[in-house]
Amino acid sequence: MSDSRARVWFASFVLAVFCVGLASGVLLGRRMVPPPVPPFREFGGPPGLAAGRRGGPSPGLLLDRLDRELSLTPDQRTQLDVVLKASRQRLDQFQQDTRDRFEREQQSLRDDIRRLLTPDQQQKFGRWVDENPPRGRRGRPDRPPGGLP
Repeated sequence: MSDSRARVWFASFVLAVFCVGLASGVLLGRRMVPPPVPPFREFGGPPGLAAGRRGGPSPGLLLDRLDRELSLTPDQRTQLDVVLKASRQRLDQFQQDTRDRFEREQQSLRDDIRRLLTPDQQQKFGRWVDENPPRGRRGRPDRPPGGLP
């Protein structure tokens, strides 16, 4: 009877130590790691939600934020709207130019690889490229296949 009672006490002790350790770990973990901050919070959300754009907040969202923070006059708001829209157009064009250059570089790399391969290897490489399309930002397949993965 005494042996059974000792086992119960020992099991209870181990369980209590485990529970205290778990609770301490959870509490300390919450205090040591700050809560995650959503990206682009200062612009009202992630890029791409407004007007289907990916490169940042729409000019309208940014203008509204600046108006709230700085109490813009109507004239300032009109002038800033023009500046922000022009900037967005330049940034969109820059992004498109960069994407086009990147795709040309990928094609050049694939061509260089093909030149080093035998005809059989070239066929296998072509199938491999077709079966493994490039992945867009954050793992989304948002571009047509053909780029080097």
